[in-house]
Amino acid sequence: MTKPRVGVVGTGWWAGTAHLPALAGHQGSQLTAICEPKPERAREVAARFGVRHVFVDLDDLLAADVVDGLVIATPHTTHHALAKAALEAGVHVLVEKPLTTSAPDAFELVDLAESRGLHLTVGYTYHHTPAAAFVRDAVREEIGELVCVAAQFTSATQPLFGGGDTPGEDPDEADVPHPTTYADPARSGGGQGHTQVTHLMGAVNWTTGREVEEVFCYQDNRGLPVDLVDVMAFRFAGGGLGTVTSTGTAVDGQPPRHRIHYDGTRGTVFHDLTTGAATLVRTGGQRVECPAPSEGPAYPVGAPARAFAELLAGRGTNRAPGDEAAATVAFLDAAYRSAATGRAERVPRRGDAAH
Repeated sequence: MTKPRVGVVGTGWWAGTAHLPALAGHQGSQLTAICEPKPERAREVAARFGVRHVFVDLDDLLAADVVDGLVIATPHTTHHALAKAALEAGVHVLVEKPLTTSAPDAFELVDLAESRGLHLTVGYTYHHTPAAAFVRDAVREEIGELVCVAAQFTSATQPLFGGGDTPGEDPDEADVPHPTTYADPARSGGGQGHTQVTHLMGAVNWTTGREVEEVFCYQDNRGLPVDLVDVMAFRFAGGGLGTVTSTGTAVDGQPPRHRIHYDGTRGTVFHDLTTGAATLVRTGGQRVECPAPSEGPAYPVGAPARAFAELLAGRGTNRAPGDEAAATVAFLDAAYRSAATGRAERVPRRGDAAH
């Protein structure tokens, strides 16, 4: 298809900030439909972005045959059911991260997409940067055997996880995160893990192409209904270790730190996700730099939706494929279990009997 028809399910904060503007401004596709359960909100957003077809129910949208692909930008625990319905209807899908909040659900979507010959991709924005491609090539081709990965993600998510009053119906107020989206475990599936660690491990899985075998996790909610501080240690299948530290307490002007170090037998790669820069240091001290972008943002929020449209048009590649996103869900599935049991937990794999 030369100019694919794309719809968006969910019109909240992130859809309005990232996906809808990206698709509305993309010349190589058509933004044809919006699905939002609040009719007034749906009509307002459709008018803002010039969208012709408006639905309050996904089944009605799918029956209307007005899309080739759907972007799903709804609360985490709704992803599986919505994506499954779309794939079963023969529609390509971009799911906002995390893909799902349980490993069996994630693996089911990957299997379904493959069986139907459909694209399944996930909204990992960092994958769509020059630094990410540089790091992936360097880790796979330059540093020898991967020995250790150290990943850190500090952010100001504490207010999100604290929740608050429901915003009013004013459209401008709706363009901020709804309090329950992140604070209610029934909607979010968890806190810092599913919201921020997913970025780190999504990058690690995509970069290394390696399976994680086992993880041990400590979590601290600090009085909130979901995890705010996560510390994890993990082991790759076939050798190599890693750590993840992530906290949402970087508030009141504290700088965020989003970075991953990959250490191998022949070199090290430093990836600064915050600035969009990366460095390869080979054994012997030779340095190869991927500088921060001189133009455009280090975190290009519209890139996943634009890349999805290009993928449907046959002009691009899947930079955040469903199978690697499912591996990230499986890692987090095991990490949350570890925090509950107090012991290391095996990371589920696609094809397990439980799946």
